[in-house]
Amino acid sequence: MKKYLVDDTEYYVEVEGSGPILLFAHGFPFDSRLFVPVAERLSSRFTCVVPDLRGFGKTKLGADGHNSTGLPRVKMGRFADDLAILAAILSCQRHNKDEKIFFCGLSMGGYISLAFARRRPERLAGLIFCDSNVTADSPEKAADRMEIAATIDALKIPGFVDNMIPNLLSPETLKSRPEVVSALREMMISQTPDAIAAGSRGMAKRSDSSDVLPEIEAPVLVLGGEHDKLSPPEALDGIAAKISNAKRATVPHAGHLPPLENPDAFARAVVEWYDATFAN
Repeated sequence: MKKYLVDDTEYYVEVEGSGPILLFAHGFPFDSRLFVPVAERLSSRFTCVVPDLRGFGKTKLGADGHNSTGLPRVKMGRFADDLAILAAILSCQRHNKDEKIFFCGLSMGGYISLAFARRRPERLAGLIFCDSNVTADSPEKAADRMEIAATIDALKIPGFVDNMIPNLLSPETLKSRPEVVSALREMMISQTPDAIAAGSRGMAKRSDSSDVLPEIEAPVLVLGGEHDKLSPPEALDGIAAKISNAKRATVPHAGHLPPLENPDAFARAVVEWYDATFAN
């Protein structure tokens, strides 16, 4: 992995391929490994940039990964600003400082993608919004996240992960793809308590982003797993309907994590959208 200084921390990033920049933002509580199978399949078409987000994987939280009282918390806007800085560094290295990028965010990464669209619309060539939603947490859900943030420790992470996994994967994956389940569990268990607390607090405090949707001028692909329980197809249909230049696609045989469950179909949907939308 390459390292890039982003404000107060070093971002660890996989960079592979050539062509326009496609920047990925993983979900919670994952890291760059979520998107590596897809990046491998898209590297002939894009420069795939797959970071460990602030606090996750090998990237440290840094001072900006804590709130004013010192508790771990990363706002969605902080993540978005980090990725804007990373994109600017890469664009300058390519001698194209005004280069627009493609941004792909899944779940928590979807929240980050909307923050990026709100804060850096001039840098956005296209957006791939995956298995996510646009509304703020309900009071009950936010309280649950804050409770997790306040109580999580290393001993609790395995139980926390095991409770999450059944909602993340399709029944088919859970039954017939033990290697995917094992890889996902290993990735999630490797995250630190501070990362889980920081992400939980950040998501609990995020605002509703519905107002961003009609303002997005760049083309958007709204992409989701066929059997996603957390961001069901009908919810993604509704999100796509609110975006003026959106296409909708579904990844078969996948739940909330199609980049792991069906990377071939995920990559194919991205290429088909890109070719249909941006071909000369």
